[in-house]
Amino acid sequence: MPRPTFPLDRGAPPVDVVPAPLPAKQYGDREQLAREMAALWATGWVFVGPRRSFPAQRGYRPITVAGQPVLITADQGDLQGFFNVCAHRGCQLTDTAAEDRSTLSCPYHAWVYGIDGSLRSARDFSGAGSNNVPPAGDRVTGLTPVAVDTWLDFVFVNLDRVAPTLEEALKPITQRWKHVDFTPLRHVATLEYDFEAIWKLIVENFLESYNVPFLHKALDKYSPATGRYQVHLAQDINGIGTQPYEGVVLDGIPLPQWPSENNLDYAEYFNGTPNFLLGLMPDHLFAWSLEPDGPHRTKEVLHSYFPEGSATDPAYEEHRRITLERWQQVNDEDHDIVQRMHKGLISGALTRAQLSPVMERNILRFQNHVLEVTSA
Repeated sequence: MPRPTFPLDRGAPPVDVVPAPLPAKQYGDREQLAREMAALWATGWVFVGPRRSFPAQRGYRPITVAGQPVLITADQGDLQGFFNVCAHRGCQLTDTAAEDRSTLSCPYHAWVYGIDGSLRSARDFSGAGSNNVPPAGDRVTGLTPVAVDTWLDFVFVNLDRVAPTLEEALKPITQRWKHVDFTPLRHVATLEYDFEAIWKLIVENFLESYNVPFLHKALDKYSPATGRYQVHLAQDINGIGTQPYEGVVLDGIPLPQWPSENNLDYAEYFNGTPNFLLGLMPDHLFAWSLEPDGPHRTKEVLHSYFPEGSATDPAYEEHRRITLERWQQVNDEDHDIVQRMHKGLISGALTRAQLSPVMERNILRFQNHVLEVTSA
């Protein structure tokens, strides 16, 4: 496919650096993080994990979204979402997941809710021995709902029920990859990291290729920086790509590719929604979720997928192993460098980072978007 130009000509004329839009002090600032949670995470579609991490048929699982307690329930496999908060006095209902359960009870006063969010009983509320449910009137007696939706194997939550649909939010990515058939998508592996760094730095690192020849020397051999380009799809969706991309080939046999109308000889990586980082390679795919825990810590979970045949066929076991080891090496390198970045930015040594308007355009776009929505 035709690709945008990502100038890497070492003989190009020098360009001036551009001061980063976000001040360095905002990378360790709790109040700034609160603004980001309110403006980005509480109003956007937050990736909360693959479908397999939630009850298959009936039950519930508590999670945290934008710092808020949320409950994902399943009824006959259909997912719904609610604030994990009792309508009586505001107690968090549960911190434990459960399978094959159709109700849950508040630990404070034993109000019972169905997994559809309805209030089933309020024991003793009308006096000892009573079990009447208070009349709704103008009050909310059931659980407060939140939006839940799924794309491919990825489950998302949106606390703002009037926000655009998930389909609308991801449309720039789905349209760009509309020629690829993801029907045979199968989950293969999960990799988790605990970063002593703010979430923004993980996204910024994901959106650049400037570091590849220096930080990721092994990656540069099969996904060279000289073939890399930057893509801008929407205000909040930027990405990078590389063409060609060389997958694992053993004894002349490559991994099977995704079914596609076009020849998949490239890889592309996009950030979509605040914490959804997605990478498409010709023969596999991965998705990251980020979960901030204050301004100095972020949990990252990487989920890897292969097409159905190569995901389970023993003939491709070594292909899969090498592919996953490659990405673990890349992520290990990123894990170390992002934490170094965080330490440096909160040290007070810099007022702002200095960015290249050529090599770090995506970071400029990302920071400008964060600045715009948190300053409104």
